[in-house]
Amino acid sequence: MDYIIIEQTKEYRKRIIYDPNTNTFNETEHDCIFLYRGFSHPYGWLKGSGTPPGEHLDVFLLSGGDCFPGDELPVKVVGVFKKKDGDHKLIGISPGREEMDFSQLPEHEINDLNRLYPRVDEGEGWFGADAAKNVIDDFMENGRVR
Repeated sequence: MDYIIIEQTKEYRKRIIYDPNTNTFNETEHDCIFLYRGFSHPYGWLKGSGTPPGEHLDVFLLSGGDCFPGDELPVKVVGVFKKKDGDHKLIGISPGREEMDFSQLPEHEINDLNRLYPRVDEGEGWFGADAAKNVIDDFMENGRVR
């Protein structure tokens, strides 16, 4: 089972960043772009993939539950937004949900995700669980290519 470390939640209108030197989460002066775009789900990184600000795998968690920066939650990865710069974004859900792939998500969650990236460049887009697994496997083996 995979786990997400929560970094950003809707309770914080400003961007939260992780400081690995002090193992703390700190609010910045910058607005959180995801909240600005109407995405109110938690955001963090895949445990075991490194930590910000270094190389790591980002995860959007489609969850309505309460959580806070630093929380470690189980996650089922069902998709990925592949970016041409290699900074791909995994899509996670609670392990108890029945969906196994991005294509099975309810329309309102797909709409939430589409607000994150209103402009999709050539070579970018939303992909399902198999592509997400390939991104994770490649990252764990080789690290992210930017």
